[in-house]
Amino acid sequence: MLRYSALAIAAIVPFALTSPAQAAQIKMMASGAMSHALQDIGNEFAKKNGHTIEYTVSTTGVLQDKLRGGEKADIIEVTSAGMDQLEKEKLVDPSSRVEVARALVGVAVRDGARAPDISTPEALKAALVAAPKVAYIDPKIGGQAGQTIVSLLQKLGINDEVAKKSVYGKTGAEAVQKMVAGDGDIVISFTSEILPIKGAKLVGPLPAALQNPSSYAAAIPVGAPNPELSRALLREMTGAEGKKMIVEAGLEPIAK
Repeated sequence: MLRYSALAIAAIVPFALTSPAQAAQIKMMASGAMSHALQDIGNEFAKKNGHTIEYTVSTTGVLQDKLRGGEKADIIEVTSAGMDQLEKEKLVDPSSRVEVARALVGVAVRDGARAPDISTPEALKAALVAAPKVAYIDPKIGGQAGQTIVSLLQKLGINDEVAKKSVYGKTGAEAVQKMVAGDGDIVISFTSEILPIKGAKLVGPLPAALQNPSSYAAAIPVGAPNPELSRALLREMTGAEGKKMIVEAGLEPIAK
């Protein structure tokens, strides 16, 4: 089921409350690459415990700025490098930090379209050059995926050529949606942003020689309204069921 489509969304997922006096609303900030898995984990947690969860999905840079601007959250998940910066700025509790997962970059086409050969760097280059339009996240947004994809295109020596026929999304998922809608012919995005979207067919991950996994971490922001619930939810993310959902979302759990 498609969960998001814009740069930043806030969706409240309600469940029947086991006890109104004990119920709480938990606010989670999540990156696009991790959002599908974290919504599955969060919704299951809320269902078992009688809470509601409000999700804000965006890029690491946007989520960092929300905390800097004083916006409150119970959990924030961003790239590991982004979390390092939040720790330096004393915006999160470092003792709460957990490394959650790695995201791999992949390539997708529309359902029914011929899957190109991307098994080698040379084959991937040929596929991207041949495609009339290539979709991916707008590098100017500041997301990890944008930086990773630009680096990939530069390594292949086709950055300028592809830029002329690029179709940008504000998130990786939006880029995938645009490809599915016919605005693009091939899309490059994290596999975890491809798999949830109906109409997109994952061709596969990038060749190993080009793959540069991005790591993601979660922590409790300073001044979180529900710190104890946040710690419990972080334990769910790194537990057996959480890891299972992470794998199902196309991500690689990070061992403790």
